[in-house]
Amino acid sequence: MSETTLATHSSDTKNDLVFTGKGGEFFGIWIVNVLLTICTLGIYSAWAKLRTTNYFYGNTKLRGSPFAYTANPIAILKGRIIAFLAFLAYTFLGQSSPEFAVFFLLLLALLAPFVIVRSLNFRLQNTEYRGVRFKFQGKTGEAYGIFLGGYLLVMLTLGILFPWWEKRRKEFYVSNVRFGTSEFTCNPEVSFFYKTAGIIFVVFAVLIIGIVFLASLGAGGVEFMTIMIYPIMGILAAFWFSRVTNHIFAVSKLDAVRFKSELETGQLVGLWVGNLILLAVTIGLATPWVMVRNARYRISKTTVLADNLDSFFAEQKDKSSALGEEIGEAFDIDLAI
Repeated sequence: MSETTLATHSSDTKNDLVFTGKGGEFFGIWIVNVLLTICTLGIYSAWAKLRTTNYFYGNTKLRGSPFAYTANPIAILKGRIIAFLAFLAYTFLGQSSPEFAVFFLLLLALLAPFVIVRSLNFRLQNTEYRGVRFKFQGKTGEAYGIFLGGYLLVMLTLGILFPWWEKRRKEFYVSNVRFGTSEFTCNPEVSFFYKTAGIIFVVFAVLIIGIVFLASLGAGGVEFMTIMIYPIMGILAAFWFSRVTNHIFAVSKLDAVRFKSELETGQLVGLWVGNLILLAVTIGLATPWVMVRNARYRISKTTVLADNLDSFFAEQKDKSSALGEEIGEAFDIDLAI
C-alpha cells in the first residue's frame, strides 16, 4: 500500500490548518525578545521562548480554534540555567584538560535520549487544543535503544541501516503522543525510507563520478561541478524532508482522524533560497519574516481528514475532564535548548 492511499479516504472531510501570523506583527515581539534577552544577560530568554511559542501556537488554527502553549517560564529558565552551567563547565575545564572535554562530550551523548524524552514530555504536556492536553508517553529505556543503540548499528553497518533508524525514530516520536485519552499510531514503511535514500544516493554518486571523470580528463568545469555539490545537497535535503514528512503524516492516525501533508521539493527549495536571501540582505533582521514564512508554508500544506471532528474534540474534552489529569513534577523543567 502506498503512502498516498494510506492517507486519503473518499468519505473523510478535509479540515485545513490555517496560520494567521504576519511577519511585521511578529517582528515587534521578536525585537523586544532580543533586546530584553541581551539586557538581562540571557535570563529573559525563557520568557522570549514562551512569547514566541505562544504567538505561533495562537496563530495556528484548526476549525477556527487556536492551539495554546501553557508552559511556566520559570520551568524553561531552569533548563536554560542547566544548559548554561554545562556549557561553562565544558568551556573552562575543557581548555585545561582535553581528556575532560572528550569525557564531557561522551556524557552529553549518553544523556541525549533522556533529554529528548524529557523535552518532548514538557512541550507536549504544555500544549493543548480546545482545552485538551497532549502528552508524550515514550519511555527513556526505549529511547536509549533507538537513539544510542540505533546510532551504533548505523555506524557499524557504514550507514546501511540509516533508513531503518530514521523510520524507527519517527515512529517513536509519533506513536508515543496522546491527545486527551486517545493515542496516535504511526506505521511507516521501511521500504519507503530505503527507496528515498536510494534515490538520493544515486543522484549524489552520479555527481561525484562526474567530477572525478572530468578531473581525470583535465577538462574544465570541475570547479563548477564541485561548487554545485552544495546547492544539490540542499535540493536533496529538501527532497528527503518533504517526502519523509508527507509519508509520516500519511501513515499516522488519531482514532479515526487521519492526516495529510503535501510538501513539495521545488516549493521548499524556493522557500529556503528566499529565506537565505532575506537574511543576507537584512543582516538577520528578517528572521521574524523567515520564521513566519516557514510556519505558513508547512501549515498550509497540512490537512486533517475526519468527519465530525468537532464531536471528536468535544468527546476528548469530556473524557479528559473526567480523568482529572494534572501536570506532575516530572515535567517542571524544560531541558530543550
